[in-house]
This record gives sequence, C-alpha cells and structure tokens, in this order.
Amino acid sequence: MEHLNDKLGAIKIKARQLALKIERLESENIVLKKQVNQLKAKGNKTGKVLIENKISSKKGSPGELEEYKQLKKEVAQYIKEIDKCIEMVKEV
Repeated sequence: MEHLNDKLGAIKIKARQLALKIERLESENIVLKKQVNQLKAKGNKTGKVLIENKISSKKGSPGELEEYKQLKKEVAQYIKEIDKCIEMVKEV
C-alpha cells in the first residue's frame, strides 16, 4: 500500500510541475505574441519607408523597375519569415 501512496505522490508532483510549466509557457506565449505584433508593426513601417526611400532616390534611373521588383521580392520573403515565426509561436 505504501508503494501505491509513493506512486500517487509522484504523480501529484508531476501534475504540479506540468501545471507550472503550462503557466510559464502561457506567460512566454503572451510575451512572444506581443513581440511578434511589435515586429510586424515595425516591419511594415520600416519596409514601406525603405521601399519609398529607395524608389524616390532612384527615380528616373533605367534600373528602377528591376530594383522595385527586387525590393518587392525581399519584402515578400520577410513576410514569409514572419509568418513562420508566428506559426512557431502558435505551436508553443
């Protein structure tokens, strides 16, 4: 019977540990979600400003269209990377 009580005690300890771990992960998740939202907001602002600055500084140049296409590809890649980060955060 004592062996059964020991096992029950061990299970209770593990359950408490799991509950604490869940609380910690939920707290981390909240912080990470805030950081992702901040990065998204900052990325959108920074990306738009960067593209506008690049285009306005090169207006009239023959390579403007190619540069615009390259910047557009870079921005699309950044968005994909941010989306991957968001998915990773959601999995936690």
